[in-house]
Parts: sequence; structure tokens; C-alpha cells
Amino acid sequence: MHEPSAEQDLNALMAWANRDGAARVRVKDDGLTIRWEIEGTSYYWRTDGEGVAWAEPGPAQCILRCPRDVLRRLVRRELPFFLAIWATREVQFDGEFSDAFRLGYLLLGDKRTRRIVFLAHCFLNMITRFPEGADFAGANIPLVELLLQSEVGIVQMPCPEFLCLGLEKTNWGVGSAAAIRDAFRRVAETVADQVEAYLELGYEILGIIGMNPSPSCGVEASKGKGTMLGLDRDTSEQAKPGVFIEELTRLIRQSGLPLPPIFGVRRTLLGEGGLEKQLQQVRERLGGNPRGPECLAQSVTD
Repeated sequence: MHEPSAEQDLNALMAWANRDGAARVRVKDDGLTIRWEIEGTSYYWRTDGEGVAWAEPGPAQCILRCPRDVLRRLVRRELPFFLAIWATREVQFDGEFSDAFRLGYLLLGDKRTRRIVFLAHCFLNMITRFPEGADFAGANIPLVELLLQSEVGIVQMPCPEFLCLGLEKTNWGVGSAAAIRDAFRRVAETVADQVEAYLELGYEILGIIGMNPSPSCGVEASKGKGTMLGLDRDTSEQAKPGVFIEELTRLIRQSGLPLPPIFGVRRTLLGEGGLEKQLQQVRERLGGNPRGPECLAQSVTD
């Protein structure tokens, strides 16, 4: 059986670079000409708004040089492309290193998944919880272990109460409801920007996980939201999302992006049970394609 030619191998690499729609986003503004030198023969690629394509010979912004056997290993995914440039130097690269990064993401072949969750801050950092609200020494280990075993990336969302009210909520009740909500919205903007960046490049957001019944990060339920905003003294639990989740949802919708699944995991207080049932629900949601709760959809249109 004959070995594929260098042109066939480069064609296989090109197909890998163009394997999903993310290639169009990554190279939409590039217009980059790449020259491959394989044992004295030159081959040309060009990036454009559609991905990577063959190009006519001409001036090139970056040059890649490697022997035939190294090209074969790249095609077989035996040699990571970017590491061949940056670490082992089995592929010689001439050009801007930013272009090497772009090509590295196009030809990415490492173990990362393209699946992530956004997680409410205090599931990973109990220090920010209210008095007597830390049911774990540092983090909700069972929940974190479940997410790790699910092989998803975990994005820890900032704690809006910490940033807006102080670490121990010393600014609670200071300022108007509008000012507090505006401060929460600014925190939510940073998360909405990250959501947009991941979705634009084709990553799958399996969930934005809030903490029920937080007045800030609750999803299906919140408790004391009016008290936090200075609107009332009602600390009863309501079937509506917290302020931060409201603002985050509104911002994502305003951006025109599809709303990822949004759901809450109920916090457990000292001596409370029921966590295993919560974890089972998370397992089921990560395996499917849940939608945000109806109460959430209603609240952001009010």
C-alpha cells in the first residue's frame, strides 16, 4: 500500500482545520497565506471567510518547514501541531507567533472537550457564603466531582454579592434598588461576554448553574431578593430567579444568542440532606438538553 503524497496529507490536515463551523470564525479577518515546505517542495494555503483553502504560489506571511515523516505524524495525530512548533521544534515556523496560535487552534488535537458549564461562585468557594451557610469546608465537593467526572470545563462565575455588597455583605441595604441592580448587571456583563465568546466558536454550554434559593444566583427559586434590593422585608422563598440570573439572562437574550440551559442546584445548610437527589438531577441535565425554567422566561419579559 502506497503512502499518501505530501499534497494528500496536507489536504487531510486542511480537512481537519475545516472540520466544524468554528474555522470560519477563527479566520474570518485573517486573509493569511501559509507556505508549507516539505523536503524542498512548496505548497500554499490561504485563510479566508470560509476557512482554509489551497492557494496559488505567492508571498506568504508564515512558512512551515518539516520533513515528510513529521507531516505524516501530524496527519495521524501522533504529533500535536502546536507543540511541534513551540516545544519539539520538529516543524520550523517563520512568521508572527500570533499566526502560529491561530493555526494551532485550527489544527487542535489535544484532549480538551468542547463542553463547559458556568457555575455559581460559592459552589467552589464557600468563604463567600452568608453566616452559617457553609456546609462544606471549602467547596461543594460532591458537585464539583460530578462535573469533573463529566469531563466538562468549569467556568466559575464571579460572586455578584461579593463584588457589589462586600465580602461579608457590609454594604447590604446601601444604595437604591436601581443602583444595586445596575451593579449586578455590570457583573453579569462579564459573564455574558464569556458566554458569547464560547458560543461563537462552537463550544457547547451544557448549563449555567445557579444556586437556589439565592437572592442573586437562584434560578427556579430566590429568597430575600426584595430585602437585598431594599424594596421590602419579605424573606419568604419565591418561585422566581435572583437578580444576577435575571440580568444575565436578559443580557444573553439581548445579544441575540441562543440561551444556554439555565438551572439551579439547591444549597444545603448544616445538617440538611437531599444533596444526592440534586446531583442526580444535574447528571440528567448534563446528559440532555434542558431549557431554562418557565418562571425564568416569564421574569425576564416582565
